[in-house]
Amino acid sequence: MTDSPRGLPVKKTIPLKSIRQMMAKSMKASVDTAALSQISREIDVTPLNALRQQIEPRPSLNALLLAAVARTLPAHPLLNAELVERTILVYDTVNLGMAVATPAGLVVVVVPNAQQLSLVELDAAVQDRVERTRAGTLTLADVEGGTFTVSNLGMYGVDGGFPLPRPPEGAILLVGAARPKPAVIDGQIVARDIAWFSLTYDHRFIDGAAAAAFLQDLNGLIAQPHSLL
Repeated sequence: MTDSPRGLPVKKTIPLKSIRQMMAKSMKASVDTAALSQISREIDVTPLNALRQQIEPRPSLNALLLAAVARTLPAHPLLNAELVERTILVYDTVNLGMAVATPAGLVVVVVPNAQQLSLVELDAAVQDRVERTRAGTLTLADVEGGTFTVSNLGMYGVDGGFPLPRPPEGAILLVGAARPKPAVIDGQIVARDIAWFSLTYDHRFIDGAAAAAFLQDLNGLIAQPHSLL
């Protein structure tokens, strides 16, 4: 057993792998350079769950969420952009990052050109990256080049939080747990699956109105999700 620089006893040491080292550096840069702000809203994901039950082979709910984000982003270019000195660079493609849980922590992997993929293709890409992340066979190319990231932590019972965008990305979306809540539909009180969507963004070039408009359109697509097919 060794002592830490603070003189405390250390049970064991865990080397920081190269991908985690890169993520640590990126998160530090996010805090140091960006002017971070956040907005959140509840979204009814019942239509996504209903659509999922109608599809064979059945996609994951996460794939449906990612598809909805990928379809919504092109109409909100500032959310899919970066700031370089005094110039905003708007990306022509949605390279969608997604957080994958591993025993060593969350790893963000990237699905290139997500806006062009069908739901079947996107679901396959998600499964491929999850499997390779957990098998430890990712390459640096799998974690670089993202333009926007989605972190779905609902499976852990998390409702919300304050995720940090991965520079040079300007925004990240955290999706919380879908919980049954009462809602008024056509004058009737019914149970609906409601989740919090928390959007953290770089306020240097994305303002609250742009961020709110993105969440509003995402909510609209999730309410009528058949266009994802």
